[in-house]
Parts: sequence; structure tokens; C-alpha cells
Amino acid sequence: MIKYIIKPFLISLAISFIFLPAGVFATSTLVEEQGPKYKMTTSPSESLFMKKARTMSKDTLITDLMAGIIQGVDSNPNLDSTHKADNYTQELVDMHFRYPICDSPIGKTNSSFGFNVTNVTYYEITDVSILDGIFDANIEQEIYDNIKVGTGYSFEYLWYPNNRDGTYFGNEFNGYIRHKILDRVYQKGTYRLLLKNYIDRKIVLGDATTGSPLRRDVKNTFEHELGVYITDITKLRIINQFAVNESNDQYFDFFDYFTYRIGSSVIQIFTKKLYGIASFYYQRKNYYERRCTDKDKEQRDNLYTVSGSLMYDITKSISVFVNYSHSENHTNEPTERYSDSLYTAGLYYSF
Repeated sequence: MIKYIIKPFLISLAISFIFLPAGVFATSTLVEEQGPKYKMTTSPSESLFMKKARTMSKDTLITDLMAGIIQGVDSNPNLDSTHKADNYTQELVDMHFRYPICDSPIGKTNSSFGFNVTNVTYYEITDVSILDGIFDANIEQEIYDNIKVGTGYSFEYLWYPNNRDGTYFGNEFNGYIRHKILDRVYQKGTYRLLLKNYIDRKIVLGDATTGSPLRRDVKNTFEHELGVYITDITKLRIINQFAVNESNDQYFDFFDYFTYRIGSSVIQIFTKKLYGIASFYYQRKNYYERRCTDKDKEQRDNLYTVSGSLMYDITKSISVFVNYSHSENHTNEPTERYSDSLYTAGLYYSF
């Protein structure tokens, strides 16, 4: 297991320094890996993070609300060789509250809590439709001017109304430290522990029969983020992430894997109302005991994702956007090679 973690981490860390100047799942013919596939085209936090957040003052509760509706075309919802396309609609509501707890000699203590609800409805291939609800709460401690530490908890219920095999509830615990290296450079290290319990999916035993216990996964994730404000209107983020997933499913440890992900995104403000986001990510997934169908080797996946978005602020609170995202999975498992493109347009309301 050590060789799966240390070597990829060192490689990805080296790549991140080389480039410093400058959601998609697969299925198997034996057992579905994550049930239906859940794909968010544009993360609200990444789409809007260039907008200035309101500064908290003492004993003031700040409310951040955003709602959006997105219309899209998915070239390959099933992520297979058929490439059957479908249209979908995505709605979301995100409401979070921020409150300053106290001031201390070393810095401020702040809290945040709230929820996000996302609904994705496919018109024909309805097995991949989802309703996802997340509640989270966090506490952050400022340590003088350049270091912040925080911890948090989130509860998620992800429901597949037309395919209950993928429905689960998850409990995630996290902690992070954010270090301001220079005025325009910061780094952030995060650890997450996710406990995922499937509602209606029994495990597969070693003899390939279905057992009575329900599937449970434990996922440990480590992430390093490097952010550089190249100019006042340009920001670069570089992400290094590696994770280990352990499941109680017994069939050749089918869901046990190590994955590492590296990538970057650039946010550019063109005018006071127009700005864009471009990103590229590479993800390597090594399964411990999942054999390929045509050879006696463990499965290895290489997923490449590139995306670009343009957003325009019609008013201070209303924004429209267009997005394109393309993913390709290059793997030594022939049944799980695929490409997928998403074309989306939508509207956000925030205040």
C-alpha cells in the first residue's frame, strides 16, 4: 500500500512546482463502482469566488445566499461506448451563514454553517438523476496575520430516485491549515475523513454472491492547495490530492483503491462584469484487487478533464454563464474506456 501512496505523491508534488509559474465515475461489468454517475458541471464556489465577500464585523451575522438553474447537454451520461446523449436540468440552492465568535490575543475566531441542495434531472437516461443535500458547520481560528486553522463537519444525503443502488448518506470530518506565504501567495493543507453508508446496496461476498450487510466505505483524503494572485484580476490555483478508499465489500476488494489528482485552474477578470475560468485536472486511480477482464492485471485508470467557463454579471446579484467540460478515461480495462462532454448554460442569483 505504501508504494501506491508515496511514489504518486512525490511525483504530483514535483509537477506542481514545475507548473507554479504558469467528477466523474466509471462502471464495471461485474459490479458498479459508485452506482449511477453524479457529475456537477460547475461548482458555485469556484464560479463565484472572485467576487468579494462581505467583511464580517463584531457580533454581526452574515448571510450568503445563492440560487441557480442550469440547462445542459451530456454527450455520454452512461460513460460507456454507446455515447448516447441526453439533456438535463440542474437546480441548486446554497445558503450559508458566517458569524464572528470572539477576538483573542492571537486572532479572531469565526464560524460558518449552512446547506446546499442540488437537483439534477436527466430527461431520458433517468438512472443518473440525483437529489443531493449537504449540511455543514465549520470553526476557524486566526493565528496572527498569516495562519488560519479550522475544523468542520458535514452531513450529506445523496439520493438516486431511479436507481437506489447509489443512494447513500455520508458523514465527513475535516481539518485544515491555511498559510499566507506572501501578500499574493498562500497554501492550504486539508484532511478529510468520509464515512459513507449505502442505503439499499448489499455487499458482494468473496464467492460473488450478495451478502446481507449493506456496503460501507471509509475514505481518507489529503489535499494541498497553492494559490497565487498573479495580478489583481488573475488568480492561479494548483491542487494536489491523494485519497485511499476502503470498503467492506468482499468481492476481490472491488472498491478498495488509491487515487491521486493534480490540476490547476485560472480565473481571469476581463471587465467589471465579465470573467472566465479555465481548468485542467489529471486523476490516477489504482485498484488494489480489481482484475481486468482480458488480462491478469489490476485495473489502472487515467482520467483527464478540461473545462472552461465564462460568466457575466447582468446586475450585482444576477449572473449568466456558459460552460464546456470534456473528460476522457484511459484505462487498461477495455469495458471502462470512455469520453464525455458537457455543454451547459445557466443563471445564478446571489446576494
